[in-house]
Amino acid sequence: MHLDVVLVPCEFGGRSRLEPTAVVVDVIRASSSIVTAFEHGCRTILPAESADEARALKAEHPDALLCGERKGKRIEGFALGNSPREFTHEAVAGKDLILATSNGTRTLRAVSPGRRVAIGALMNRAAVAAWLCDRAGDAFLICSGYEGIFSLEDAVCAGGVVEAAVARDSAMALGDGARACRILWREFSGDLLRVLRESAWGRYIVAIGLGADLEICARPDVTDVVPTMEGGRITLGEGRAGYPRGGVGG
Repeated sequence: MHLDVVLVPCEFGGRSRLEPTAVVVDVIRASSSIVTAFEHGCRTILPAESADEARALKAEHPDALLCGERKGKRIEGFALGNSPREFTHEAVAGKDLILATSNGTRTLRAVSPGRRVAIGALMNRAAVAAWLCDRAGDAFLICSGYEGIFSLEDAVCAGGVVEAAVARDSAMALGDGARACRILWREFSGDLLRVLRESAWGRYIVAIGLGADLEICARPDVTDVVPTMEGGRITLGEGRAGYPRGGVGG
């Protein structure tokens, strides 16, 4: 098995490898919100690239909840934003969601054609590693980044997944991106909340009054939920990865 990390989405198109399996990471906050939504019982999520596309999907799926943000804030007229604190059991249980975010859902849409894609966050780090190892084929993680540029929190999270995957399969071959992110995980995993608070996007989230979201996003290994995307739709698919961890907050 070969595992690598794509550090920014713009690098994805130039890859020579055609791995059939991918993990999209957007710690602040799309991945964390998606994982939280499924932990709290949502049925499916349709990721949209824009607010206009989300509204068009709403016309096709009138019972679905419109969710999303632009510049970190809830889009006007949408039921929910992109805060994991909003995706409570009361808000999402048994419901279909349509989600449009600045970075994460765009990355999901770009990567998913022809692949099985999982959604990775700090909160399901070990479960994602188990999911990857169970598939035993070549795979990559892609960091959604911050408006097209590198984000430290996504790279640290990817490195945490790599670390957990290697612990399960010591013979795994790692690409240079995976090796670099593993070093970042070892350097920063002792204070993940600080990493999020001091990152560029994290500082912005704090500045607009949503700093409490980072406390949820920064907690590693609190759930075994691994949402997956196929055919343009995110579901819980095969269920949980077999790592009982307790529930997520918010």
